[in-house]
Amino acid sequence: MDRHAALPLQNTPHDTLREGLSCLKAGASYAHPVEAIQANNAATRRETATKMLGNLYGGAVPAKLAIEEQILSRPGRLPGIPSSRLGLDSYTGALDEFSFEHFLGDPHNSEAPPIDLHSQMEATLGLSKPTLRGLP
Repeated sequence: MDRHAALPLQNTPHDTLREGLSCLKAGASYAHPVEAIQANNAATRRETATKMLGNLYGGAVPAKLAIEEQILSRPGRLPGIPSSRLGLDSYTGALDEFSFEHFLGDPHNSEAPPIDLHSQMEATLGLSKPTLRGLP
């Protein structure tokens, strides 16, 4: 497979019984090497900053920061009720950035009907199969 191709070239039919359902997204690669660098940039920057803090102040400071980030990233509300996670955004510095995700994926602007709270809680607690209720 060419490493610059966006999707893998399928020469033979997919054997669903032996390999499971086919998913082209799993086999897709980046179309350009810069895309891979941009996709991994935030994780690489965060990892570098954590290593620098560990080298400068010791191992306790990165551990403390990781614990604080875990606490702030916990879901604060029931499914179906939007949670802004303002504390996590201010902690990670995401408030300073404005990107496409801030206005393109807004559920208030969606044309699809919202999933009711009962279906989401049943799927979360494992009380019913989510595919039967129309959940992903």
